[in-house]
Amino acid sequence: MRLWNKYKSLPVQVKASIWYTICNFFQKGISFIVVPIYVRLLTTAEYGEWSVFQSWRDILIIFASLNLYAGVYTKTIVDNVEDRDRYTSSMQGLGTVISIIMLTIYYFMHDWCNKRIGLTTPYVLLLFLYFIVYPAFSFWGTRQRVEYKYMFTILVTALISILTPVVSIALIRLTNLRAKAMILGYLLVQCCVGLVFYIYQFCKGKCFYHKDYWKYALEFNIPLIPHYLSLIVLGQSDRIMIQRFCGDSDAGIYSFAYQIASAMSMFLSAINGSRVPWSYEQLKMRVYQQLKKISNALCIMIGAIALMAALLAPDIISILGTEDYKLATYVIPIVCLSVYFTFVYDLFCSVEFYYGETKYIMLASVLGAISNVVLNEVFIPIGGFIAAAYTTLASYVLFMFMHFLFMRKVMNNQGIEGEIYDTKFLGLFSVLLTITVFMSLLTYKNNMVRWMLIMVLYIALFIFRNKIINVIKSMR
Repeated sequence: MRLWNKYKSLPVQVKASIWYTICNFFQKGISFIVVPIYVRLLTTAEYGEWSVFQSWRDILIIFASLNLYAGVYTKTIVDNVEDRDRYTSSMQGLGTVISIIMLTIYYFMHDWCNKRIGLTTPYVLLLFLYFIVYPAFSFWGTRQRVEYKYMFTILVTALISILTPVVSIALIRLTNLRAKAMILGYLLVQCCVGLVFYIYQFCKGKCFYHKDYWKYALEFNIPLIPHYLSLIVLGQSDRIMIQRFCGDSDAGIYSFAYQIASAMSMFLSAINGSRVPWSYEQLKMRVYQQLKKISNALCIMIGAIALMAALLAPDIISILGTEDYKLATYVIPIVCLSVYFTFVYDLFCSVEFYYGETKYIMLASVLGAISNVVLNEVFIPIGGFIAAAYTTLASYVLFMFMHFLFMRKVMNNQGIEGEIYDTKFLGLFSVLLTITVFMSLLTYKNNMVRWMLIMVLYIALFIFRNKIINVIKSMR
């Protein structure tokens, strides 16, 4: 009762934050739980086909929607309280026009596109329907967050998270479509949900075209397309290029390892939910001592989790995968290390965001993506899909270094003297962690040594558990 009364007394903003965090964990948890089911129902090649489809979906939706539901939409509905219904429906109208233009281009070169994407025309047409209607759900969800109306959003999100794998698995078992059954199940659920909100928001806003809204949205989002695209390429191009050079089976093994290792990102998202606003407060007050201390502690904590995942990789694969995915063991540690460097570059990136220097963020994103594609082009034909993990790691290290240089430039522009972060410690710890993770690969032939190291690491985390809790509490 005490907890319930305390919960009821919380501000609506805090309640919304709590529930959205729970929903995020639930959504990603479902995605993680169904992976072992998928890899047992499909061959490695079929799982690779599904994974490559996801990569193409994420790349193409940027062009087909201009990511209108990201950035510009949030900013505008925060400022525009009176006309949110009309603005939302006009954004749907703009997104529809852009998707139809893309569909027209596809019509004239569909054979080439189908060969590249690996889908037949009916599936591509269903994908374009997804591009048209599903952003409506994203618009609605963003507006619900802004207005702190969280319960119905969470229920709908949970329903989608459950229905998508259920329908996909049912189609796999009831048809001979195999990987196409997963693609069809995903698109059917997303399109049905999106269509409901698409119709609802048009009926409510009654506006397809609004000159000022369309003009502002295009001026705001078109310059950000290179940034959005670069982030997707950095995270997704590996699978497409592995498929091209090595085939669907290797793409499936790599995607499985990436999916398992990326479970770390759930923890990272939860940490950043508190860290980013807290960091902005410290930057606002120009108080950097606590920022250094907390950032160092978080890096150690995330580094320890990455090392634990690297040591446990053989056991994770044996539990969640099958014998066909054994080689994924050697990918997980490298991807975990990439997730760690994602956190470090985000520390530097926060400074650039706070001071509004988004041009540096875009430049770093583009250069990081280009480096990843070039390195993949060179090394995947030589080292296969395992090489892709190392090229991605190298790209994230470069990404981190660029953001560090840009952060220093921003500091100079703002007249900030001294250091915001303890960069010497971050550099030394990052090098030490990288060496340690690479050495963990050598323990895979000796389970006794590997489990001794796991126990030592576990005991260390247990001993310092109160310090870890205090670090997280200090950011609230």
